Amino acid sequence: PRLDLVLPARVGPRPRTRMALPHMQLDQWPPAEIAQQLVDLALSIPGTRAKQSRMAFPSSLALCLRDDFADGPPDAFIDNHEFCLLHSLPGASIHLTLPREVRDSVIQLGWAEQHPGARAGIIPQTVVMLYAPRDSEELRIAFQLICASSRFAKGASLQFTGNGRLSGVSSWAG
Repeated sequence: PRLDLVLPARVGPRPRTRMALPHMQLDQWPPAEIAQQLVDLALSIPGTRAKQSRMAFPSSLALCLRDDFADGPPDAFIDNHEFCLLHSLPGASIHLTLPREVRDSVIQLGWAEQHPGARAGIIPQTVVMLYAPRDSEELRIAFQLICASSRFAKGASLQFTGNGRLSGVSSWAG
């Protein structure tokens, strides 16, 4: 089934981040149980497998699509079939890809910032840092945005339809 995700503005100031590489969130870190729930949810997305990223610390978890699921455009991937990168605690921020219109809205609503490597043209312009979820409501939103990234990498269309409503996100990221 399909659903629309209503994305409200993120509450509070943006976290401080390191704008050089490695791109890291420096404060507003999540509780360990929220970070673990996000990992568990992300690993439940159909067609997704976890591996070590070539682009991050070994303790990070790269989410990749199997070959038979990876039908998205080249800029839907960070590296090979990797569409999302979950950083380890304490920061637990998320790097993922989103189509331009969705990316711009997510940044404007305060949930993410463009990756400095994307601004420099080193990695796709679609790559953002999604701030780590601080509570169960932010966990729900972060998971839906990871699902949106998965759908982008699978070749599905996604768009904001106004009032923070993201259309084309499946309830199971299928």
